[in-house]
Amino acid sequence: MYLSPNFRFTKAVLALLVSMAMFIGNIFNPQLKPFEPGPDIIVPVEVETMTITQNNSSDYVIVRGAECGASELNAAQTLQSHITQICGVTLPIVTDANAAQTKEIIVGKTNREVGGGYTVDRAAFGDEGLMVKTVGQKLVIAGGEKRGTLYGVYAFLEEVLGCHWYTSTLIVIPTMDNLEIPVAIDINQKPYFEYRETDWISPRDKTYSIANRQNGNIYRQLSEAQGGNMGYAYGFAHTLTTLIMPPERYFDAHPEYYALGAETGVRSPNQLCLTNPDTLRIVTQEVRDILAANPNAQIVSLTQHDNQNYCVCDNCKAVDDYEGSHAGTMIRFVNAVADNIKEDYPNVAIDTFAYQYTRKPPAHVVPRDNVIVRLCSIECCFAHALNDDSCADNVSFHKDLTDWKKICDRIYIWDYTTNYGHFTGPFNNFGVMQSNMQFFAENNVKGIYEEGNYMASQSNAEFAELRAYLLCKLLWDPYLDYDATMNDFLRAYYGEGWQYVREYIDMTMQNAGVGGHMHIWAKMTNKGVFKLTKNQIEYCNELWVKAAELAGNEIALKNVNMSELAWRYWKGCNKVSEFTRLQNPVKWRDANKALYKDYEKYGIVRCSEGSMISTTPDFNATPDTWR
Repeated sequence: MYLSPNFRFTKAVLALLVSMAMFIGNIFNPQLKPFEPGPDIIVPVEVETMTITQNNSSDYVIVRGAECGASELNAAQTLQSHITQICGVTLPIVTDANAAQTKEIIVGKTNREVGGGYTVDRAAFGDEGLMVKTVGQKLVIAGGEKRGTLYGVYAFLEEVLGCHWYTSTLIVIPTMDNLEIPVAIDINQKPYFEYRETDWISPRDKTYSIANRQNGNIYRQLSEAQGGNMGYAYGFAHTLTTLIMPPERYFDAHPEYYALGAETGVRSPNQLCLTNPDTLRIVTQEVRDILAANPNAQIVSLTQHDNQNYCVCDNCKAVDDYEGSHAGTMIRFVNAVADNIKEDYPNVAIDTFAYQYTRKPPAHVVPRDNVIVRLCSIECCFAHALNDDSCADNVSFHKDLTDWKKICDRIYIWDYTTNYGHFTGPFNNFGVMQSNMQFFAENNVKGIYEEGNYMASQSNAEFAELRAYLLCKLLWDPYLDYDATMNDFLRAYYGEGWQYVREYIDMTMQNAGVGGHMHIWAKMTNKGVFKLTKNQIEYCNELWVKAAELAGNEIALKNVNMSELAWRYWKGCNKVSEFTRLQNPVKWRDANKALYKDYEKYGIVRCSEGSMISTTPDFNATPDTWR
């Protein structure tokens, strides 16, 4: 198997730097683990290969079905274009109407499956499962016709030929004189989750999303040739009173359609009364109108607004009291809509939230088979795993998910992966990302939306692209080699000093949650974010210095410097290191000014979900006040 391009290190230089780091680390904190550099060269494993191209020519053709769909045609063309980029040879694309030959790359559903020495179980693969397999001197790439074959091409390009889509702009396409592949390839993959979505920067790019197998439709619309989307029609969240029954249409004439609010004590336009039969009638008709206008719809979201002002009228209260949860009225309501549309729209699901006041499952009512319950983790701690019962803030979520699993076969998750009050600060959840994803996979979860810093293009001061890449990979396979996947990205993104960035991540990851909990609105002074000694802080400073020194090129250096901004922000908020007040005030004010100057340099203009960075910051104050 071909590996991604190797990165060489000069051991003499690194050894000197490492010795200095260890010396400093041992002086400051003898408990720090010594940092060890990688080898000079990663040697590819020797495998028996067969030759696809040699000396700028090839006997191979790419075979597609004569009647193949747009996605499989695109798969064949994508494979052709990348082989051309890799070795300069353009393989002809022919249809299966041509006579079979010995050397073929077969893409998608073709007549070669009859007596060709292989079978494709498309029922098992569904829309997205894939296989990449050598059969004699032939290579077969196939799978689900909607997206599976296209995903199979990208799997071959990545796992066999060493192509990588690390970000929307950092794309690695290796070059080689002769294209050879192992004689024994047998890749079979099927996603753990039917719906996969995250909203960071690069996943919005269509090519990146296909290569890294994001199929949601909230942040990109994929054509039929691009495999299409799995997703929502007419809204994704908080739809009941924003899209389905907007108060400007109904509230003045019929306030009884809306909630007698638990918080306000009066009829309020931001939640519905879910036991009012007229409310049900109107919502059901609206859903039918949406489906009539969107014949390819898969999911319609009927979801509460983002507040706690649920209905406490006598009827709603009676249902919720009986069910032991405010999810009682919600599940009964969406069940009724789901029952109404099931016969006419058997492939459509009604989606609703288990969010804040509806998070606890009801005691009696059970969601219909065509109802999706989307459980949201907004209250949780993300320094500890969601199923870590030693974390008091996660115990109830763990119980809620396992209880929903008992009554619902189609659970989705709305998860969170950033600090919404401090986009420019650290949110070190790297230690729990994989365990959380595995927890979801093992508890009936069928789809996941990993909400992150959806404004990261204005506030990319942390690990936005790393987090996006890891989330994409985990959403496809929660059981991948997490460390290797992270290291592969870091090596490509941060240059030859990448291992020092990894050491920083490990250091802070080990100290996240030690002094408390880390929530999505945690203050930077909260010890749940980090609890570091003075010596550890200085050691982390040295790691960033070394990462910058060894970056090797301007792009990698920029990436290092931008990611370090979050570390500097944390130090500024905590008044430590160069920001300490135990020094001449000129020095810590200069540190503030330097941080702000780098915000300007790198286009960092937003500090939180609701605030831009001030254009006239007070450099006598900490950076979290610059809003």
